[in-house]
Amino acid sequence: MDAIAQIDAFFRGKPEMWAIFETLRLRIADVYPSASMRVMKTCIAFDDPKPFAYVSFPPRKSLSGLWLSISLKEAMVHPRIAMLVPVSKSRFTAHIHLPDESVIDGELMDLIALGHR
Repeated sequence: MDAIAQIDAFFRGKPEMWAIFETLRLRIADVYPSASMRVMKTCIAFDDPKPFAYVSFPPRKSLSGLWLSISLKEAMVHPRIAMLVPVSKSRFTAHIHLPDESVIDGELMDLIALGHR
């Protein structure tokens, strides 16, 4: 199955989430042209060459939109980070809620850049 068919299957019945993902995918492709995508059962990973961002459905059905997870080397407080989970003393996973396409802006791309390093 090609990538588009895999993405279609991932977002089946959720066209508004597909639209948010497509906006994010295009922004990531613009900034990181060598990045690739892997569609998995519960998320879509962006790799360059290591994974640097993951898109999944929100943890609660009451949240609309998508959930973006990035890995950080240090803890940080940021209004866009909904949850920061320590993985080890030097690794943290930041979860960011993407309710719609309007939040996919320069500030979000700056956060993704921190995970890309």
